[in-house]
Amino acid sequence: MNTFIQPTNLHISSDSLNQGEQAIRLELALQLYAQNIFTFAQARHLANLSVWEFQQVLGQHKIERHYIIMKQI
Repeated sequence: MNTFIQPTNLHISSDSLNQGEQAIRLELALQLYAQNIFTFAQARHLANLSVWEFQQVLGQHKIERHYIIMKQI
């Protein structure tokens, strides 16, 4: 079975580059989460933030939280 990884474009702002690693990690985490590439947990770990902190940052950037709806059998 062939599995292809879809290319993705990520943009790191010059502000983040100037602010250092933590700002870059946060910007990447937000983009990867917004594009449904990372889960909430993966993105917040990359950003090195608590659940509460990452949720606040998502709100500040107007990124909606993704929820998985599970069907009950």
